[in-house]
Amino acid sequence: MAEQLSYQAYDFFVYEVDFAALISGGSQTSSFTIQQEADFLLTKITMLADIAAAAETAATRIVPLATIMINDTGSGRNLMSSAVPLPNIFGEGGLPFILPRQRLFVASSVVNITLTNFAAASNYNIRLSFIGEKAFKYGGAR
Repeated sequence: MAEQLSYQAYDFFVYEVDFAALISGGSQTSSFTIQQEADFLLTKITMLADIAAAAETAATRIVPLATIMINDTGSGRNLMSSAVPLPNIFGEGGLPFILPRQRLFVASSVVNITLTNFAAASNYNIRLSFIGEKAFKYGGAR
């Protein structure tokens, strides 16, 4: 029988991962560590992309030609079967991608992210926001 997790408190939280100068044809890997005080329940993901920090409007927003692979070291699993085009699963600011189900990342685990730029000639700056809640276990921090 699967263990049922019980939490005493929740608090809004965002983990941010930024990729600077993701060059055409290149890959970058980065990570973030879930803070040890609480598990993290991921509910929404958003991105912001630009080329050379140029100004953008809603009409000129950059849609990066990049793929993403996410690995959760806490469970030892990838979140997708193969790299997925970034715009397919990341929304923008006010229109985030809402996960169909909350994704649990256990405290102190590391989330590894690999982006690969498949654009012919564009170099991107990409900022990813992982939006959700810290979930504090009974007897833990408040």
